[in-house]
Amino acid sequence: MVVIFLVAAGCVPVQTRAIGEPTPPPSPALEPEPEPRPAASPPPVSTGGQLVAAAPPPSGEAILAPAPASPTPSPTPTPALSTPAMPPPTTGPTLSTALPRPPVDPHLVGRYRVLNHFGDAFIAEVLVVNTSGRDRDWTVTLRFPANVGRLYAVWVEGAPQATMTRSGRDYVFTSGVPVAGHSSVPLRFHFERRGHGSEPELCTVNGGACQLR
Repeated sequence: MVVIFLVAAGCVPVQTRAIGEPTPPPSPALEPEPEPRPAASPPPVSTGGQLVAAAPPPSGEAILAPAPASPTPSPTPTPALSTPAMPPPTTGPTLSTALPRPPVDPHLVGRYRVLNHFGDAFIAEVLVVNTSGRDRDWTVTLRFPANVGRLYAVWVEGAPQATMTRSGRDYVFTSGVPVAGHSSVPLRFHFERRGHGSEPELCTVNGGACQLR
C-alpha cells in the first residue's frame, strides 16, 4: 500500500516502455580506479663514506642506477732522498807567525859584545860591519834566555835609528839607512836582567850568525 502511494504521488520515478519494446540491458557496473602506487625509492648513494638517499625520479620516468665510483688511486710513495756525506774539512798548513829570515849576506858581519854590567841590567851592542865596497841594508835579530827581561832602550850610535819589531821572543831591528861600504855601525840596547848571563841565544845579521866577543 505504501509503495502504491509513493508511485501515485510521483515520488519514485517509474520507467515506462511501450508494449512489445525489448527490455534494455542493465548498465555495467563501474569499477573503481586503482590507486597509484608510489615509485620505489632508489638505493642510497655513497659519497665519501656517508649514505645519501637519492631523490625519486618524476612519475613516468625510468630510474637510472648511479655510475660506480671510480677507485681512488693510492699515492705513490716518494723515495727518500739520501744526503751525500760531506767530506771532512781539509786542514790547511799551519802558518807560522815568525817573520821570514832575510837571505844570508856574506858581506855583512855582526859582532856581539857586552859594554856594561849592572846588578839587574846590562848594555850590549851588535857591531854591523860591511866588508863590501857598496852600501848595504842590514837586519839584526836577537833572542835572549828567560833571565833577560824587558828592553829599556835601543839606539844606533852616530847614524839614523833602526826600526824594531817583535816576533815571539825575537827582537828584529832593521836599518834606517844602509851601512856604507868598508864601514861599520853599532846597534846598542839596554836590557833588564835577573841573575847572571847576558849572552843571546840567537844573534844574526842578514841571516849570518854573529861573532861573540
